[in-house]
Amino acid sequence: MSYSIFRWIQIVLTGIITIPITLFMASGAIGENVENELFPVPGFLIFIAVWLVGAVLMFFNKTKVIGVILTLLPAIFYVTIIIYFLVIPALTI
Repeated sequence: MSYSIFRWIQIVLTGIITIPITLFMASGAIGENVENELFPVPGFLIFIAVWLVGAVLMFFNKTKVIGVILTLLPAIFYVTIIIYFLVIPALTI
């Protein structure tokens, strides 16, 4: 498989994982205070920035490997969080 095809597949798949989950987490949909107001957490938007920097670095020959790693980091983080909070407690019941 050509690197160009692999690059686009990886950018799309990691973007599908990273962007919606990051926007959900940053919007404060999980935490609420006493008045039922959301706590937005814009710190999660750094994951989109890391993914975007990695996607751009994948297009340069010298930084291909760093770009691949940077695009995978947010997706791996979210997949491990999902596995940790959903799958492991279900196995211990």
